[in-house]
Amino acid sequence: MISMRQKESSMPYAKRSEKQRAVFISGCSVGVGHAAALLMHRNGWRVFAGVRELADGESLVAESQGAITPVICDVRDRKQVFEASKQVAEQLDGAGLDGLVCNAGVGASGPIEFLDQEELTTPIDINLYGSIYCTQAFLPLLRKAKGRIIFVTSGTTVLSMPLMSTYPASKIALELLGRQLQGELKHFGIHVCVVDPGHIKSRMTLTANETGGAARAKLPPAAEELYGDVLDAMTNMTEKMVGTGIEPEVSAQTYLRALTDEKPKAFYIADSDAKWMRRLAKFVPESVKTAMANKVLGS
Repeated sequence: MISMRQKESSMPYAKRSEKQRAVFISGCSVGVGHAAALLMHRNGWRVFAGVRELADGESLVAESQGAITPVICDVRDRKQVFEASKQVAEQLDGAGLDGLVCNAGVGASGPIEFLDQEELTTPIDINLYGSIYCTQAFLPLLRKAKGRIIFVTSGTTVLSMPLMSTYPASKIALELLGRQLQGELKHFGIHVCVVDPGHIKSRMTLTANETGGAARAKLPPAAEELYGDVLDAMTNMTEKMVGTGIEPEVSAQTYLRALTDEKPKAFYIADSDAKWMRRLAKFVPESVKTAMANKVLGS
């Protein structure tokens, strides 16, 4: 993959002023990451936007009139993540990093029994290990500025929905990791928080029906025989959800708040539905959560 260094001449970046805060955001090609990069820029931040494709980086440069610095960064590739941190360090020229937003994420679906290794490991590799690699790579810069780290979770961790593959597992692991690192990094002046962005109108929801259909097509006949009714219910639910959710900019505002609150919290929730779900989950037994999930699926 081509490094952004090879494209610097066509992708200019603004110099960091003495008082300007800097942030690295992973997963900025689309959705909340893209919205967050532009929002942080409009609020005076020096933004380093992690993208997987050069075209996505060039789009952010155009939209910000050259102010946002794109950095090629596939969070599954630990070596590439550390190379990205080196590029950011060079451009900061001795200054620290005030924020790290581990936004890159991917969903998955299907019955665990029949998923292949790649389908099982991809959500964990991107959502969990990708966030860990970013934390490892950018910690020296964050330590300099006593910066903040944001991990992104999901409401799927509180409702026992079937056929979600390892996606909820990767997200609950991030919540636990966030709590662990809050204590581990506190003495450096680094604050770690977790954000539940809510149900977002993102590429994941806009293409969920298509993605789910492709995943289902790969299942063997035995999966259809054993799980067909549940798969049909999931398909119907997905069709109703396509294009729904809050705008990415709403969740991006929560990222900004988590990075700028004078007294930052350990956990932020972007929208009222997500807040209601998490509050309810504290008092509802697992059997009721399962019944709620079955009702949502119509099973």
